[in-house]
Amino acid sequence: MREDIKEYNQVEFVAKKFCEAVKKGDSSIVKPYFYEKACFFGQLNEKVYQSGAIQEFYDTIDKFGACDDNYISRVDVIFLEKTIAVVRVIEDNWHGYKFTDILNLNKINGTWKIVAKVYDTLSSDI
Repeated sequence: MREDIKEYNQVEFVAKKFCEAVKKGDSSIVKPYFYEKACFFGQLNEKVYQSGAIQEFYDTIDKFGACDDNYISRVDVIFLEKTIAVVRVIEDNWHGYKFTDILNLNKINGTWKIVAKVYDTLSSDI
């Protein structure tokens, strides 16, 4: 049986907050939606692997700051069942990069939280 549509909307809302924070270069927008012990892992330009505590992600978007008006994103809720969800976020023009992010969410004490972020860069104009 499919979960109620309001659950999909709540998960989508969290993912859109992620996009808003990235676009504005302001991690404070998305911090409340990450589990405090969340982690990330990804590949930058097919060479550099990055992993660690989510604070490194916050530091990166704060350091790079706001994107220009060419930044665009798309959110797809791929999977949702009871207390787990998987979201794909596609981003173009983040300071010259194109990203695909997979956000894993867990419903903790009734609230959807991002518990892990995995990403890859598709290209770089820099």
